[in-house]
Amino acid sequence: MLYLSLKTLHLLMAIAFVGTLFFQVFILVPVARQLPEDQRGKMSVLFGQQARRVIHWVALLLYGAGIALVWPYRHALADPLASTFTLLLSLKLLLAVLMIGHYVAVIVLRSKGQISERGMRLLNVSLLAHAVVLVFCAKAMFTL
Repeated sequence: MLYLSLKTLHLLMAIAFVGTLFFQVFILVPVARQLPEDQRGKMSVLFGQQARRVIHWVALLLYGAGIALVWPYRHALADPLASTFTLLLSLKLLLAVLMIGHYVAVIVLRSKGQISERGMRLLNVSLLAHAVVLVFCAKAMFTL
């Protein structure tokens, strides 16, 4: 029962995470471009504040459940090329770590004021691409 609960939590948080990125990249940014600069700035600040409040918890639950789910496979990961499953799981873990790196980059660059709107968009597009590949790996792990 615990495994099923963890897997469901992980899936729901992945949906929330990828959904937020999808919304940001394909809906929010194109709509914001059509707004006057003063409204765009206010919307960006408000959306950013709310997104950070929510996405931190989503990421914490997503990664926490993911660590709990991968823990039983830690010995199999010693040889990532042993099977398709371990190869895909290893790739999934690598992508998850790279996504954490994206967030660290955003935090550092934002705190130093060294990231532009275009830079944020590129980071979000990159995060979305990583997330899509990660989801593909997750689905393929149990079908290949």
